[in-house]
Amino acid sequence: MNLEARLRYRELQRKSTELYYAEKYQEAMNIDKDLVKEFPELKTAICYSLIATASKMKDYELTCNFLKEVLDEGGWYSELILRESPALIPLQGLPKFEDLVKLSVSRSKQPSKSNNITVIPDNTDPPYPLMLSLHGGGGFIEDEYEVWKSIGTQGYLLGIPRSTNLYWSGMDNAYWPDYQSSVKEIHKYMGEINRNNIIDPDRRFIGGFSQGGGVALQMALTGDISVCSFVIVAPGGGILDEPDKWQSLIDDTKNNELRGMIIRGTEDLAIPRDKLKDLVVMLNNGGISCEFIEYPNLGHWYPPDLVDIATSFLVSFE
Repeated sequence: MNLEARLRYRELQRKSTELYYAEKYQEAMNIDKDLVKEFPELKTAICYSLIATASKMKDYELTCNFLKEVLDEGGWYSELILRESPALIPLQGLPKFEDLVKLSVSRSKQPSKSNNITVIPDNTDPPYPLMLSLHGGGGFIEDEYEVWKSIGTQGYLLGIPRSTNLYWSGMDNAYWPDYQSSVKEIHKYMGEINRNNIIDPDRRFIGGFSQGGGVALQMALTGDISVCSFVIVAPGGGILDEPDKWQSLIDDTKNNELRGMIIRGTEDLAIPRDKLKDLVVMLNNGGISCEFIEYPNLGHWYPPDLVDIATSFLVSFE
């Protein structure tokens, strides 16, 4: 799929997601049905939205039919998606659903390879400052590369590791599972790209979007990846819903010079504003200077001038 097609898909998907969170389920379903026709190669991803929406409409027969349609064509969903998705909680234990889950999970037990993106700047010599960016859950890693890629022209080594864990069969849909296994994968990636010590140990920065943003922030606070600062967009997932655990991480942070930035769009219905504001207050009260930037008319995605904002912020560390 070329960039233009991915951008159109993402825009329509965003509209569907906004309708879903606004509880306009039939309108969201209509968009998703059209998406299946236009992007058949992404049917598994789109059908997940249909599955969730049908369940929200309490049409559990239709929910199972959408799931069966994917399975009949050889696709699958992971056990994580089918067991832990909030929309699917009402179906747990229903005989028809359980039979479909069993088949889906058996298919999902196949190894996945990493398709990491690493861009080494060609306009300067090592050691390079590092921008390590962790992708969101279930998205196109290529889209996130398009957002970040110009940072390489400013001398940064850009690293975007792709998790080997998949939500479902088909095109790029990797996610970060439990925190410790995510750390393990990212450490492995860091070892591969820094085999020849080309990364400046004093200029390492971490970014992340959505689920990846939550992991990135936790890694920065724990020091599991040693970084100077973080630039996080719409963080979610993990322990973000557990303020007490965040407070504990902030209290235990050894890097007293850690600073960061959290970015959110005002139209982002996936990440509540109050939750992020509370997190920013906790960080600042804990001695970790953190800016909070909101973009008007921006949904659950990166701001258009992310690299400009990030580099202006990061240059203060050099």
